[in-house]
Amino acid sequence: MAASSSIRIVVVGDVHDYWNFEQDSKALEFLQVLFSIILFPFSFPVNEKAYAYSAANPRDFGDENVEVVQSVANVEFSKAVILGNHDAWFTKQFSKSQEKDKVQLQLECLGEEHVAYRRSDFPLIKVSVVGGRPFSCGGKPLSQKKLLSARYGIKDMDESAKRIQKAARGTPDDHFLILLAHNGPSGLGSDLNDICGKDWEFGGNGDYGDPDLAHAISLLKENDQVSIPLVVFGHMHKELAYGNGFRKMIVVGPDNTIYLNGAIVPRVKRLNDEDKRSLDEESALSSSEAKGTRRAFTLVEISEGRVAKIAESWVSVVEDRTTLEEEHILYEVS
Repeated sequence: MAASSSIRIVVVGDVHDYWNFEQDSKALEFLQVLFSIILFPFSFPVNEKAYAYSAANPRDFGDENVEVVQSVANVEFSKAVILGNHDAWFTKQFSKSQEKDKVQLQLECLGEEHVAYRRSDFPLIKVSVVGGRPFSCGGKPLSQKKLLSARYGIKDMDESAKRIQKAARGTPDDHFLILLAHNGPSGLGSDLNDICGKDWEFGGNGDYGDPDLAHAISLLKENDQVSIPLVVFGHMHKELAYGNGFRKMIVVGPDNTIYLNGAIVPRVKRLNDEDKRSLDEESALSSSEAKGTRRAFTLVEISEGRVAKIAESWVSVVEDRTTLEEEHILYEVS
């Protein structure tokens, strides 16, 4: 494996309606990701109030936001996308009428950039992205069975794991492989602040990772079929429920596979707002945004075929001025 000498990948996890084409495009240009990949593990609740409610209750309110998905699709960078649970919140099966449902419309917006159960190769930078199961709610149940069966022929966790394994086989030997899923794999801890730990209920097994993704990774590592240096996902928000602090956002496995959670929610805040509240409306450029925003991204630096640095980065955008406000290093090769 020998990825291009030095590349930068930007992870945007769980957009949750906090996306503005103009401001996020400026931030991405500032971060110099022209020849890289942007990973969007999507999930969209209606607004900040819905998110605040879900933080105190073991449920969430979602919205299949076609307009935001189209806006992301319009970004002129190479990217890989996987849709999350809120992107199929209302639609339980594909429409059989002439009027298309919103899940189908989102998939059409993204086209080949939606990588569920397939591999997308980027030969110029020697990177390949393999997608996991879309619409995941986390944990043992296979969510959205009718959608998965109709579009991908998936009926259970075992089939899902084998489809991910199949997609990863044949990855070019000189490519850096990234597994991209909406939720992370099971087996990474059961405490509420673990990378996929259940933070809204107490007692019992709190491991809320996806067992099919864990099984697929295990299958791929058998007999060194494929090297997996990086697994990227979202879904499990950094800020824990009930004010219990923050989640571990990175795990380095015993075989040096790096598991990265990019779900910084909310990812947009008003600039210089004393209480650091997020924006109520992100789909339109509001007067608050005109005064400036801070926008979160997770940057992954890859050098000579290995991860060299991972950082949570907050970029301020004020009209045409873009600056790096904060950087929190999550991982760095010494």
